[in-house]
Amino acid sequence: MKLCILYGGTSREREVSINTGNSIYNSIKNDFNIIMHDFDGDLNPLNTVVENVDLVFIALHGGDGENGQIQKFLEKKNVQFTGSDSLASSLAMDKNKSKKICIENNILTPLWRIVNKNNLNKKNNFNGKVVVKPVSEGSSVGMSIVDNCFNKKGEISTELKNAFDFCFSVSNNAMIEQYILGRELTVSILDDKVLPIIEVIPKGDFYDYKCKYTKGESDYLVPAKLDERTKNLLNEYSIKIHKTIGCRGYSRVDFRLSEDGKIYFLEINTLPGFTDTSLFPKAANAVGLSYNELIKSIIRLALK
Repeated sequence: MKLCILYGGTSREREVSINTGNSIYNSIKNDFNIIMHDFDGDLNPLNTVVENVDLVFIALHGGDGENGQIQKFLEKKNVQFTGSDSLASSLAMDKNKSKKICIENNILTPLWRIVNKNNLNKKNNFNGKVVVKPVSEGSSVGMSIVDNCFNKKGEISTELKNAFDFCFSVSNNAMIEQYILGRELTVSILDDKVLPIIEVIPKGDFYDYKCKYTKGESDYLVPAKLDERTKNLLNEYSIKIHKTIGCRGYSRVDFRLSEDGKIYFLEINTLPGFTDTSLFPKAANAVGLSYNELIKSIIRLALK
C-alpha cells in the first residue's frame, strides 16, 4: 500500500508536526511504500501527491491541518485519510463550540468568555486566577495563566493585556477561562474505546508547550490513580464527547479534576501528537500496544 505522511504545516505547531511525521515514518518505513510531504500551505503540489496514494496519514497539528480544511480538501478529492472528517475536526478545534457542546450534554467545563480586539476592555466577572488561550490552536500554543485581571483602578491589567496580545498573534479570537485548581488528566480514545487515563504532573507552573515537548519537564502517571467513580465518569464523558462531535478513529480529551472532585472538560484533540513525549502513545503502551502497532491500528481504522 502506498501511503503519504502529511506533516509540517504553517501553524505554530509546525515543529511538533515535523517530529510527529518523522516518528511515524521511522516506525512504519519497512511496512509501507511511503511518500513524505512537508505541507507549506500550498495545495497545488499536494494535488499531485494524493493522486498516487492509497491513504494520507495526517500528521499535522493546529491550523489548516487540524481545523478541517485539509480534511475538506481530501474529501473533495475522494482520498482516504486518517482521523476525523472535516466537520468533526472543525468543531473540535474551535474551543468555544466544543465547550458549548459539553454544556448541552451536561458535562462541566470552566466558565469562559470569547475576546477579540474589539471587546478587549469589556468588563468580565472573572475573579482570581484565569487561563488565557487562543480559540483555535493546540499544544498549549499561546496559553497563559494570569493572576490578576484588573489593576487597582479597575482597568485591564498589563499582565492580562499581554496575554491577549500573544493570543492575537496566533488567532483572531482569544478565550478567557476560569482557572480550575486541581489535577491534569487526559483520556485517549482508539476505535471508540478508552485507553488508560493519564495524569500529567508538569514541573512548571502549568502544562504549557515547554512541559509538553521537552523531555523531563513533566511526569506522567499511567494509569492515573483515581477512584472508580471518577475513572468511570472520565471514560463516559470522553466517549460521549468523542461521539457527539463525530470524531473518527482516535482522539484525546483533556480534563481538570478539581480539588473537590468535579470533572471539567478542557478540550478535545482530533490529531494528538505522536512524538516521543506525546500522551497518546504512552496510553497505548500501557495496554501493551507498541508505537508501531498503534500507527497500524490508526491506518486500519481509516481504511474501514
